[in-house]
Amino acid sequence: MKVTITLRGTLRKYFGEDKERVYDVPEGCTCDEALKIAGLDYKKIKNFGFVSVNNKRVMIYDKLQEGDLLKAFSKVSGG
Repeated sequence: MKVTITLRGTLRKYFGEDKERVYDVPEGCTCDEALKIAGLDYKKIKNFGFVSVNNKRVMIYDKLQEGDLLKAFSKVSGG
Protein backbone atom coordinates (compact mmCIF):
# COMPACT_ATOMS: atom_id res chain seq x y z
CA MET A 1 0.00 0.00 0.00
CA LYS A 2 1.15 3.55 -0.58
CA VAL A 3 1.50 6.22 2.10
CA THR A 4 2.86 9.74 1.90
CA ILE A 5 5.40 10.86 4.48
CA THR A 6 6.08 14.52 5.22
CA LEU A 7 8.73 15.78 7.62
CA ARG A 8 8.08 19.02 9.50
CA GLY A 9 10.25 21.48 11.40
CA THR A 10 13.92 20.62 11.71
CA LEU A 11 13.27 17.08 10.48
CA ARG A 12 12.87 18.38 6.90
CA LYS A 13 16.61 18.14 6.36
CA TYR A 14 16.34 14.34 6.25
CA PHE A 15 14.42 14.53 2.96
CA GLY A 16 16.73 17.08 1.34
CA GLU A 17 14.86 19.10 -1.27
CA ASP A 18 11.70 16.94 -1.11
CA LYS A 19 8.70 18.24 0.83
CA GLU A 20 7.23 14.77 0.97
CA ARG A 21 7.80 11.29 -0.35
CA VAL A 22 5.49 8.43 -1.25
CA TYR A 23 6.44 4.97 -0.03
CA ASP A 24 5.14 1.50 -0.71
CA VAL A 25 4.72 -0.14 2.70
CA PRO A 26 3.29 -3.52 3.73
CA GLU A 27 -0.34 -3.93 4.85
CA GLY A 28 -0.68 -3.34 8.59
CA CYS A 29 2.43 -1.14 8.66
CA THR A 30 2.78 1.12 11.69
CA CYS A 31 4.01 4.71 11.72
CA ASP A 32 7.20 3.43 13.34
CA GLU A 33 7.80 0.93 10.54
CA ALA A 34 6.98 3.46 7.80
CA LEU A 35 9.52 5.93 9.17
CA LYS A 36 12.14 3.18 9.22
CA ILE A 37 11.30 2.31 5.60
CA ALA A 38 11.84 6.00 4.81
CA GLY A 39 15.30 5.73 6.38
CA LEU A 40 14.42 7.73 9.47
CA ASP A 41 15.50 6.13 12.76
CA TYR A 42 13.48 8.50 14.93
CA LYS A 43 14.76 6.93 18.16
CA LYS A 44 18.23 8.29 17.35
CA ILE A 45 17.00 11.81 16.51
CA LYS A 46 17.21 13.99 19.63
CA ASN A 47 14.63 16.52 18.50
CA PHE A 48 12.03 14.05 17.20
CA GLY A 49 8.64 15.04 18.58
CA PHE A 50 5.50 13.23 17.42
CA VAL A 51 3.56 11.95 14.40
CA SER A 52 0.16 12.62 12.90
CA VAL A 53 -1.88 10.70 10.36
CA ASN A 54 -4.29 12.63 8.15
CA ASN A 55 -3.78 15.67 10.42
CA LYS A 56 -4.66 13.86 13.67
CA ARG A 57 -2.01 13.25 16.27
CA VAL A 58 -1.48 9.50 16.77
CA MET A 59 0.78 7.10 18.61
CA ILE A 60 3.94 5.94 16.85
CA TYR A 61 2.74 2.32 16.82
CA ASP A 62 -0.67 3.07 15.26
CA LYS A 63 -1.33 1.29 11.97
CA LEU A 64 -1.53 3.04 8.63
CA GLN A 65 -4.01 2.53 5.80
CA GLU A 66 -3.73 2.92 2.04
CA GLY A 67 -3.36 6.58 1.06
CA ASP A 68 -2.62 7.90 4.55
CA LEU A 69 -0.58 11.06 5.05
CA LEU A 70 1.98 10.53 7.82
CA LYS A 71 3.65 13.66 9.17
CA ALA A 72 6.59 13.59 11.55
CA PHE A 73 7.23 16.70 13.65
CA SER A 74 10.27 17.87 15.52
CA LYS A 75 10.07 19.04 19.13
CA VAL A 76 9.07 22.64 19.55
CA SER A 77 11.24 24.85 21.71
CA GLY A 78 11.43 28.47 22.52
CA GLY A 79 10.75 30.95 25.23
